[in-house]
Amino acid sequence: MASKDAIGSLYVNIPEIQTIFGGLSLTSQFKVSLLLGDPTALTAHLTKCGLLGTEKQKNYDFLCAEATLPGSTFDMGEEYGSRQGVIERFPTRRIYSDFNLTFYVDSDYNVVRLFEEWMNYIDPLYSKESKYSGSSTGQSDSKYRDNNNYFRFSYPNTYKKNIAITKFERDFIKNPNNKNSKPKGPISMTYFFTDAFPTNLTALPLSYEGSTVTKTTVNFSYSRYTVTKNNTRK
Repeated sequence: MASKDAIGSLYVNIPEIQTIFGGLSLTSQFKVSLLLGDPTALTAHLTKCGLLGTEKQKNYDFLCAEATLPGSTFDMGEEYGSRQGVIERFPTRRIYSDFNLTFYVDSDYNVVRLFEEWMNYIDPLYSKESKYSGSSTGQSDSKYRDNNNYFRFSYPNTYKKNIAITKFERDFIKNPNNKNSKPKGPISMTYFFTDAFPTNLTALPLSYEGSTVTKTTVNFSYSRYTVTKNNTRK
C-alpha cells in the first residue's frame, strides 16, 4: 500500500482549488505569425501577386480563426529474444504530425489567393511560352488554359518558410507607459515550425441557404518544431 507521502493529502482546501481552476488555459487566446516578410523567391512571387506588405501581413495573422497545435509521437521498434519472455520496445524515429490553420476569408479574397499562390509557386504551371511567375490577377491569361500545359515542382528550399503559433492568456499585457517594455508576469508559449509549407487548401462550401462567414483551412507540413516558454511568473 502506498504511503501518505506518496499519494499526497486527500484533502484540498477551497483557496487551493480556486487557484488551480482559476489558472486554466483558454483556447481563444493565441496568435499566428506566418513570417513571410523575409526576402526570398517566394516572397517576391507573392509580392508580385499583390499579396504582401506590412499591413496585409498583419491582416493575415489577425484573420486566423482557428489553429491546431500539433503533437508528436515515436515510431517504435521491437526487439525479440534478447531477454527470455520479454519484448523490448525502443523509439526509432520521432514523427511530427501536420497542423491546420483556419482563416476568415476577407472580401478581397487575399487570404485564399495567398495560399493558392504559395501552392502555385511550389508547383508552377508551364505554358508553351513561359512559366507562370505570379500576377495581381492570377492566371488570367488564356495561355494558362491550354490542355498541353504541364507542372514542374520548385526546389524545396525556395518555398519552405517558418511559422510561429503563440499561446497566451488574457493577462498578457504590456506596460502602457513603455512601448518597449516586456509583458510582466504572464506566461506565453510559442511553437516555432521549421520549413513549413501548405499541403492542402480545403474546398470552400458555398450555399444560398443562409449566410455565414466564409472560412478556409490550410494544412501544413514541416520538418520539426521547437517550443519556447516566454516569461515566467515571479
